[in-house]
Amino acid sequence: YCPCKILYVLLILMMSGCVQRFKLDDCQLKFEQDLLVIMWVDGFYGCLLPTLSTVIIFVVTVNVVRFLIGEINIHVRDAKKHNWQIIKRTSRPYFCSVCESLLLAMNGLYCDSCGVCADHECLKKADKKFRCKEITLSSNKEPMKHHWVRGNLPIVAMCDICDEECSFEPELLDWWCCWCQRCSHETCKSSINDVCDFGVYKLVIIPPASLEIVNKSSKVRRRLQIRSIVPPLWPNWSPLIVVANKKSGNNEGAEILSSFRRILNPAQVIDLSERDPVAALEWCRLLGDTPYKIVVAGGDGTVAWLLDAIYKLQLNPVPAVAILPLGTGNDLSRVLGWGKEYDSNTEVSATLQAIQLAKKVDLDRWSVSIDAKKGLGFRAHHKSIHMYNYLSVGVDAQVTLNFHRTRESRFYLFSHRIFNKLLYLCFGTQQVVERECKDLDQRIEVYLDDKKIELPSIESIVVLNIPSWGAGVDLWNMNLEDNQVGVQSICDKKLEVVAIYSSLHIAQLQVGLSQPLRLGQAKTVKITLKSPCAIQVDGEPWHQSPCTFNVTHVNQASMLMSSDY
Repeated sequence: YCPCKILYVLLILMMSGCVQRFKLDDCQLKFEQDLLVIMWVDGFYGCLLPTLSTVIIFVVTVNVVRFLIGEINIHVRDAKKHNWQIIKRTSRPYFCSVCESLLLAMNGLYCDSCGVCADHECLKKADKKFRCKEITLSSNKEPMKHHWVRGNLPIVAMCDICDEECSFEPELLDWWCCWCQRCSHETCKSSINDVCDFGVYKLVIIPPASLEIVNKSSKVRRRLQIRSIVPPLWPNWSPLIVVANKKSGNNEGAEILSSFRRILNPAQVIDLSERDPVAALEWCRLLGDTPYKIVVAGGDGTVAWLLDAIYKLQLNPVPAVAILPLGTGNDLSRVLGWGKEYDSNTEVSATLQAIQLAKKVDLDRWSVSIDAKKGLGFRAHHKSIHMYNYLSVGVDAQVTLNFHRTRESRFYLFSHRIFNKLLYLCFGTQQVVERECKDLDQRIEVYLDDKKIELPSIESIVVLNIPSWGAGVDLWNMNLEDNQVGVQSICDKKLEVVAIYSSLHIAQLQVGLSQPLRLGQAKTVKITLKSPCAIQVDGEPWHQSPCTFNVTHVNQASMLMSSDY
């Protein structure tokens, strides 16, 4: 019996039961129930189970084959269509590249790769009339030519020939190249060399001629994959890979991705909402021995996610990573001089210049080994994660966990930095009253370099790798006199361990009115948790059952520190 027949019989029996339910005796009811059970079991084993088994076997087989083959699948956007985005900024007028009418914010769209603009009515015409920024070119050896786009120039655009301002009248005037960013008047355009040299940012751009694309098209859709990268013959060429999640930071990630697509090859700009960091960083394998840099836009969790992916891929050379901070916290970004949050009004040219001037620094990478206790003869659960910023047990982790659960709730509709900070304040105040982590010293044991530490009455333990915690608080160094304790460094293979007395103590630390209890520095840290408690590592919280934490040094990640810091 097929499922449709079973449902049909069920419907008939239900209808007949409604009409004659007072006439049927117990034997008839039992007979019908047994018949339905037999039909359902027969249909499940005869039809549904074989179908499900076939699908599962097929999916598993395909994934196993892909793993064994080890093919690098880096999908890129097809440049036959534009990458349209809604015009949000109204600091300057925009004009449709097709009908030349003034665009309003409600109906205006622009291609974030090549700069072509259109209203909704002209969208299809624009796709047909104007080609987008080429991701790759054919293998011919002809030099790259300018890709001219008419009108909608930047606010301050100077002609490359006469050094006078372009587009000073409110209409679709003058030209600019979406690769080298050069601008020109209508009358001066003929004086510019046809060959494009990619401008001042050529050393961070992967030119289209360097990318070899393979077409993986099917009857359903057209898919392009990068097969190889041929480095251009430019001295000191060091391309830039930009990684961000377009949904991060109240969708500020999308604006960052768009701003970099306009300067770089769009294939260099990777959206983490469409693929995980490991797949995104397959780019780096194709670059081979060429030195390169990575820019990651996001919070501490996104940065740690990317650094873990670099570690798993065992990339050589190891890329240096710069941070554009989004969201709240951003402790690592503060330490490296990139600030507490990225200003969306910052010109991408200024950001690129800051990245080029940044200096490389090492950041200790630590392994947090978690051995959960099991009773009644069950095997203990073991897992290991990496830590780059800090690990904490107790009240501050509980506040972060409560905020995280609220943010993940379906009722969390209003996302904004100020609103998030108010939520943190509310949850912190809640812990002043409830004190869920009271007497934490009786529930944990702390060992620094295998030496047990005697603890007073506390509500939190924090293990620091960097001099920033809780959105910018320098716990180890605050209110210190010279040579009172050991010097803190992000690359000395040592950890700093402090204790916090209460949620009220956290508030005092935030405004600099107190200092933590410094337990000491160590190369290894062991924490035994005797009862369930909130934990967080690099801002990612969870509720942990009784376990033992072992924090040990692994190696070092390569980071970029702003030269202005």
